Amino acid sequence: MNYYTPAAQERARDAAYDAVEKVLDGMFAPLSRHALNARWKQACEAMAKYLEAQDNGEE
Repeated sequence: MNYYTPAAQERARDAAYDAVEKVLDGMFAPLSRHALNARWKQACEAMAKYLEAQDNGEE
């Protein structure tokens, strides 16, 4: 069952896209391994939230 409103789904999608973009930008910037790892974890969490928001309970 999806409890997310369409606006919340859109915000989750935008956050996921922004987090993934930060990871990709960080690959070409002089970031420490720790900083890149932190961005990657944030992107994974944001994508998980986005996928949860998109889940409508069907398989």
